Amino acid sequence: MKLQINVPVSGLDLASLLQGEEGFFLCQNRGQNFITVAKAGHSIAFGPTPIGRGIQEQPSATLGPEPWVVTKISNSTEFAEFHGTISGR
Repeated sequence: MKLQINVPVSGLDLASLLQGEEGFFLCQNRGQNFITVAKAGHSIAFGPTPIGRGIQEQPSATLGPEPWVVTKISNSTEFAEFHGTISGR
């Protein structure tokens, strides 16, 4: 499945969601945002790297796996193109 730009998908396994993909992705899990780069042959070539304010999870035995929500934001796989854009510089 090829992901389309700005069309979110969800699933429990981030690597399998990005398998066969190339590009720059916004990934969200348990209220935290991450950036991830996928390249041919590597479902996760860079990341997931947290962005924004960190979320402090409260450990709980009732928490099960939470799905990842993944949105492709670019076909580019060059992180340098986005450096500064993400940090707000």
